[in-house]
Amino acid sequence: MTSNVDSNSRWVTALRTQPKTVDALPQDALSCPYCENNGRIFQTLDQLYSHAKVEHASLLDTMDPETARTQVQDASLRMKGLRDQSSDAPAGGRSTPDITGLSLEARGRLSQFGKKEPADSDLHVRRSKASVHQKIYDEEECAKELRRPVTERTRPKPSDPRLYDLKQHFKGAESPYRTPEVASEWSVETNRSQTQSRTPQSTTYSPSAQQHPPRPAISPTRPHSQLGLIENQRYDARYPGLLLQPDSRPTSQEQLASEVKSIYAGLTMVETKCIHVDRAQAAALQDGSDPTSRLASDHWQALIALHRTLLHEHHDFFLASQHPSASPALRRLAAKYSMPARMWKHHYTLFLELLRRRLPESIDYMLAFIYLAYQMMALLYETVPAFEDTWIECLGDLGRYRMAIEDENPRDRETWAGVARSWYSKAADKNPSVGRLYHHLAILARLNALRQLYYYARSLTCVKPFPTARESILALLDSMLGRPAESYSHDLPIDTNFIQAHGILFGKHSADRFEDARFAFQSQLDNHIGRVTAKWKEQGVYIAVTNLAGLFNYGSDDSILRQILMLHDSQSARSANSPPHSDEDSRSPSPIEDDKLSQTLSDSEVPAQIEILSSEFIFSRAYLLTMTTLTLVLRRIGDKNVLPHVHVLLAFLSTIASTKYVAHFNDHAPWTELVSFLNTLLKSEQQPKRILPGPIFPADQADSLPLPEDYLIRGQIWSQWYFPEGWFKKEHDEEDRSLELASTMKLRTERVLHLGYELATFDRWVSYDEQTHTFSVSDSSDSC
Repeated sequence: MTSNVDSNSRWVTALRTQPKTVDALPQDALSCPYCENNGRIFQTLDQLYSHAKVEHASLLDTMDPETARTQVQDASLRMKGLRDQSSDAPAGGRSTPDITGLSLEARGRLSQFGKKEPADSDLHVRRSKASVHQKIYDEEECAKELRRPVTERTRPKPSDPRLYDLKQHFKGAESPYRTPEVASEWSVETNRSQTQSRTPQSTTYSPSAQQHPPRPAISPTRPHSQLGLIENQRYDARYPGLLLQPDSRPTSQEQLASEVKSIYAGLTMVETKCIHVDRAQAAALQDGSDPTSRLASDHWQALIALHRTLLHEHHDFFLASQHPSASPALRRLAAKYSMPARMWKHHYTLFLELLRRRLPESIDYMLAFIYLAYQMMALLYETVPAFEDTWIECLGDLGRYRMAIEDENPRDRETWAGVARSWYSKAADKNPSVGRLYHHLAILARLNALRQLYYYARSLTCVKPFPTARESILALLDSMLGRPAESYSHDLPIDTNFIQAHGILFGKHSADRFEDARFAFQSQLDNHIGRVTAKWKEQGVYIAVTNLAGLFNYGSDDSILRQILMLHDSQSARSANSPPHSDEDSRSPSPIEDDKLSQTLSDSEVPAQIEILSSEFIFSRAYLLTMTTLTLVLRRIGDKNVLPHVHVLLAFLSTIASTKYVAHFNDHAPWTELVSFLNTLLKSEQQPKRILPGPIFPADQADSLPLPEDYLIRGQIWSQWYFPEGWFKKEHDEEDRSLELASTMKLRTERVLHLGYELATFDRWVSYDEQTHTFSVSDSSDSC
């Protein structure tokens, strides 16, 4: 303490007594004795001599080079000696220290013993513009400090003013809970990963070996008063007025590990407090002892402040653990301890549900918290890309919460619904095989019953289905079955009949009721397509996907067709040869190989399961609904608005045809109507020879964009082998996907014709004559 006070006193005295008008120069600098205003400054004698030969050649021409060099050196040294004498001032028997020779030791948020500074000191340093307490580099004090006996465990490392101060970088809220550093698995894991690359430091120090840190060169045109307490700017005397690039400030692994441990200690304490408070409030609501009781304003503010602190703690943890300088072991900690899921569950879900159940008294606080959480989540989305998928889905959930509590302004409600829909669609683009995301989109589509049913069906037929969607789809179907059809006749009667047909299948009601609903739907289908025209392009895809969901028993765990496709996928992965009748070499690899359900069915059990599937109530009726609907659509020959529906069904038939166990299900497809439709479509093309024969995705269409319906069927269990690898990497903006351009219609027409040709290569249901360029029904096919 005494040495520190003495050095600070000398530093303050030097600041008060230093000259105000004379520029202080570095001790090893040489100035030109022939220039005006004390001359220019040079680092070496060679630089000074080169300058004198060019700028003052008239004074040195009469001398030989050796004599001229000696004279320039002597003149410069004499000039430096006179300046040093004029700058000395007595102060207690000692010369005033030269401020330019002092080096300030950077003091960070960690003490010299590696322990955390108090929170009050951190907050004070953060709010002030300069450090309150600075240590001055002094050779004598440094020698005294190094001669002190220091144990190996607590020996401080040499201070480097260029070290990056991690605490000054993190601007999040300070945690009131900080603990001293203790040995843990984090520090051990981090130190182990750094052992190979770290150079051992010497454990002995001597004062003679300690060198002064290099002092920055000072421009003679730069006033000394502008230096400030810490010299952050660097100059070169050879280039006066030019600011050099500052030194980099590396972050050590020990700093990061210590910071993450400290943040996590505070985070867990705040998290425990939040869980306790939220559960206590939820229990009070469930008891219902006093349902009319209202929480005081200061109570709500305390809850918001507590959860805001937890939010900032999570932000600090992610920012530190995912720092660019962090080791791989440190980066894995967030995933190892499930930090994104814990943040969403304990910070958002529980508290938002508490606020929602306290409506309308909590409306203002819920709005404030949603806005705060949305801003912080958007910040994490920008700064922590390692968990980008999680942040996107959380942003969609926050937008959905904001939409749900908006009752006064329909425009604001629709705006926030669009925000949530945009985030969910972005998440689905990144993970198209996750059914949970389509369930969220279904909730946002409540005003459109057909679209909502489509999203529910899609979430159940994905590679990773979302079982909760069965409960949601049951609520939708029950609402349709519980009301007479006349109540919906004014809005969408055909959609009502279609949803009722699926409601009867889902609930396994009587076959007569299903036939009535199917007849009511299909009797209006032709007129409806002619009335809505281009709108049926999208509606046709919704109907096709929903009908196919019935074939998979609406996502049931015991779906036989799903298990058969998984068995086929596992066998194809083990097979070295590709199927001879398909272009699967260009198809994308299937992500369902690791699914546990793929092992529930063996090859020997397939024939018995096929017999059960053929007689099953849901599958047989859903197959009938799918094929009879396709028959009616194919009879609209020449109508380009039905092509998306035909495209989806032909893609499904192509998948079934390449699966040996269920290929016979295609025997009852409407092949006669399909051949007539394809021949008419082929005649509309000017050059049929250029189109057929050929694969589904020709090489000359490699740069083509996906069709609008491609985005509506990807990620499903049956479409995994349909698209080529990397097909959706060329995707464009969400708003542009549904645009129907002339090129879009042409690509869709060719896609349908290529699918028809691939089905003809099986030589079982239809055939293609390359001489006459026509399709025909094979003798072995059985029309529906």
